[in-house]
Amino acid sequence: MRTNYIVEYLKGGNDAKVRIIIAALGEFASRSLDGARTREIAKRAGVNHAAISYHFGGKNELYMELVREISEYILIYSEPYFKRAENILKTRNASAAKQFIFDYNMSRISCDKNIDKAIFRDVILLISREEMYPSAAFDLFFKAFKRINEVMANMVGVASCGKLDGVKAKIVAEMIMGQIHVFVSAREGFMRNNGWKGFGEREVESVRRSFLFMLDKIFKR
Repeated sequence: MRTNYIVEYLKGGNDAKVRIIIAALGEFASRSLDGARTREIAKRAGVNHAAISYHFGGKNELYMELVREISEYILIYSEPYFKRAENILKTRNASAAKQFIFDYNMSRISCDKNIDKAIFRDVILLISREEMYPSAAFDLFFKAFKRINEVMANMVGVASCGKLDGVKAKIVAEMIMGQIHVFVSAREGFMRNNGWKGFGEREVESVRRSFLFMLDKIFKR
């Protein structure tokens, strides 16, 4: 299997391709495809500007490669959860399904000291822009999220003991994941409203308790 540069970065990888992809993620997330500057990406990555075209081609080709890397990373990250969901579908254990929904969504919320914090936030910002203004890259994201959405909808169906199924389960699954999506990408306003100076373990624990309370209400039997 070929190297996924985001996985390599999270493992501590630091070669030129890894640095370019991570720099591109930050630049495209903050400025969009049209506004992104390859010279800024090269500067962030600490490479010569020519290295970008050498490794990835022009700006559009780099963007598409970044989207492929993100889509692949999402599925790699989710694979252990997919296997867990398969077992839950066999047992139809409602409590296990609710715990799955909690664990998968909370795994995307990390305190500020975690290395993946910037990765997740930039990924979500980039995906949000593609949702609003789809480009040719959106199809790659859709394929990755289609499987996640199907798994989450199945877990909603089991957690609700069949009360939510079909389109209803899909809608609830999307709403739950969407709230996490927004919370990760637009956290600054929430922190200000609550007087939080940072987002450490104490704040994450507060989010955990509130999210579990919300799920208890949704899947109350």
